[in-house]
Parts: sequence; C-alpha cells; structure tokens
Amino acid sequence: MNGKNTLVILQFYVKKFTTMRKISLFSIILLASIQAFSQQNAHYSQYVFNLLVINPAYAGAKGLVNINAMYNAQWYGLEGAPKTLTLSAEGPIFNTMGVGIHFMQDELGAQKQTSVYGSYAYKLRLSQNWRLSLGLSAGISYFNLDGNKFTVNDENLIDPSIPKTNVTTSLFDSKFGVFLFSKRFYAGFSISDLTANIKSPNDLLTTSQRQHFYLTSGYVIKLNETFKLKPSFMIKEDLKSLTNIDLSSYVLYKNTIWFGVTYRTGAKIITSNQLDQSLKFKDAIIFMLDYNATDNLRIGYSYQYSLNKLNNFYGHEILVGYYFAKTPKTKMLTPRYF
Repeated sequence: MNGKNTLVILQFYVKKFTTMRKISLFSIILLASIQAFSQQNAHYSQYVFNLLVINPAYAGAKGLVNINAMYNAQWYGLEGAPKTLTLSAEGPIFNTMGVGIHFMQDELGAQKQTSVYGSYAYKLRLSQNWRLSLGLSAGISYFNLDGNKFTVNDENLIDPSIPKTNVTTSLFDSKFGVFLFSKRFYAGFSISDLTANIKSPNDLLTTSQRQHFYLTSGYVIKLNETFKLKPSFMIKEDLKSLTNIDLSSYVLYKNTIWFGVTYRTGAKIITSNQLDQSLKFKDAIIFMLDYNATDNLRIGYSYQYSLNKLNNFYGHEILVGYYFAKTPKTKMLTPRYF
C-alpha cells in the first residue's frame, strides 16, 4: 500500500463512514499511520517499575527475582484502540549477571503482534554504589492482520494490498541496552528492533518495522522521613515520526504508596520529510497510583486522559508485581524505587 492510496482511502472513510457495515474507522486510521509513518512500539505508563520491557540491561538490577504483569488499554471504548498485555520475569544469577523473559501481545485495530523475548545482562561494578549493566535480548514476533475487519459495502473501495482473510507472518527481533544505576538513580539507553529494515519484506505485515531508541532516567529525592520524590523521563524515538516524551513525577508516602503524574507529548525533534504535517502532537496526562501491599506484592493503576480530540475515551493500565525474597532474607541491592 503506498502513501497516496492510503491517503485516498482514509479521506473516503472520514467522509463516508456512515455507510460502513463492519469496519472500524479507527482501525483504518491506525493502519494508515502504521504504513505511512512506521509502527510505534507499545506505550506503557508504569514502565518505571518494569523497565525490562524496554531495556534488556535491566535484568537482575533489583537484586532479586520478580514477576510482573501489565495490561494497558488506551482510549477504552473506542473500537480498534490499542490494547497491550505484558508478562515478564527477571532476576540475578551469580553476582554479575541477570536474566529475564517477557511475553507481549499488542492489538492495534485489525493488527495483532505477539512476541516473546529472552534477555541477558552483565553487570559491571564501577564503585561501592554504582553499577553499569549491558544487556541483550532476542526473540520472535508474530504479526497477524485480520482482513475481515476491513469489509465494507463496496469491496472495490479497499486497497487490493489489504488481505481479505486472516494472515500471519513472523519476524526475528532483538534489543540492546545499557543501564547505569545506584540506590536512588538510574539512566538507561536501549534500542529495539535491531534487525529492522536490514531486509525489506514484501508482505504488508512487516514493512513498517523500524528501530526504536529509548532514553530513560530517574532520581529519588528524600524530602523527609515520610515523603520521597522521584522525577523521571522517557524519550522514545524512531527517527521518522514524532518523538514521544514522557515527563513523570512520583511521590512515595511512607515507603508504601506511590502517587504519580505523567505528561506525555510528541515533539518534532527528529522527523522524516515523509511525516504528514497534519499529524498533531499526541498530548495526554496520566495519573498513577501504586501500592506496596506487602514487602513482596505491588499493585498499580494508571488513568490516562487525552488532551486532544480523543478526550472522550480514557486509558487504563493495571500492574501487578511480585518479588521473591532472598533466603535468608537480606537487604536488597537496589530498593524498589525503580
């Protein structure tokens, strides 16, 4: 599907969507953005408590084994809106290495991506308090496109490159990351889809894969015996579409309850000439609440409110994390600040 055909189809559906029988307008918009401007990786609101999903060097950084589950639903109630489920487990082996595994299923309109990754990290001791971790992740992604969701009254209106049935393909994937951390500070840089665009496949499902670059950092500030403040940020870039920026701040109350807020926006820092200038910044504000129910169990929830034309549809994310205590029980190398 070329950009011109995509634009024509999109304009038609915007004007004539009342004549559709089974199609989701939002699915068409999502498909058009995927093909014309590259596919963005899944968004997470509470990523700071499970950085393994974006940086393999995070494996083993907590100093103990933990498992996490996250479910994110953006613009809940809107047909075809993104939904992402992630399950992960990671922990240290020996004193200098960490391993992890995570599963991800991301649904975006008629497209579904299912991925599984294994991660390995090697930790270098820089000083008594500082560690530098280098990580690599490898896995496979399965892409599914359900052409039945693009059925309309007049079949001639659909671009012939869109399949009319359920089509699946697979793609090898890998990631690399660097993670610098101490007791209260972290900074990470990672790259996903390392092999993207080395070979250009001909099918519709894999042409949009691009490398994504992540830059993250955060710091915990002790305000007093009761409160701690943790500002952080994440920058996500694919060198083609808008740069995604998350600016976040958490307040920790008595080491038990986290209250957080994130401002998410897009910025034209590095963009391709192919970027449609009609695209608007995707601003949103996210409110987060995380509760350390026990020394081992964390429960979190986030609520996303869009500051654009999608403000009638809200986003929700649920996180559950469980930490396996060491035997005999000892103080963690890194407290669960991140």
